Amino acid sequence: MNTDSHNLWLHLMLLQLLQQNQTDPLTGLLNRRGFNETLQQLHTAAQRYQRPLSLVLIDVQNLKATNNQHGHPAGDQRLQQLAQTLQQHKRTSDYAARIGGDEFALLLPETNETQAQQAMQRMQQQLNRQEIAIHIGIATHPSPDLYAEADRQLKKRKENT
Repeated sequence: MNTDSHNLWLHLMLLQLLQQNQTDPLTGLLNRRGFNETLQQLHTAAQRYQRPLSLVLIDVQNLKATNNQHGHPAGDQRLQQLAQTLQQHKRTSDYAARIGGDEFALLLPETNETQAQQAMQRMQQQLNRQEIAIHIGIATHPSPDLYAEADRQLKKRKENT
């Protein structure tokens, strides 16, 4: 193998490792590390250029019960269905991530709170057809801590159901 071929091979291997480092293996979405890096970059840009940015936190309801009653493969299938729905219904400029066992997130650049709520209503209708129940929390820039605000909204919704 000549030097150019070897360097190209090393470069491709490095890119593959970087992608694996930021991707959830079950869903193919960003993992928490990839999500945190993307959130930081997008929030910095939104602050600098005074542009809207919304963060949606999603919690899958009753996943533990599904795992207990039907086994973990059934729970994994629900998570994969949710991930597929997020991928199909998000814009190309949006980012979807699995940030915990039954927790997902959407980063929606150039999206105000009303637009984020409308997008999530459409997504929730699709998930209802698939019998996947979720709780959501939405926060929009200029909130200084998007994650904390979205998490607060998520907990509030969970308490009200």
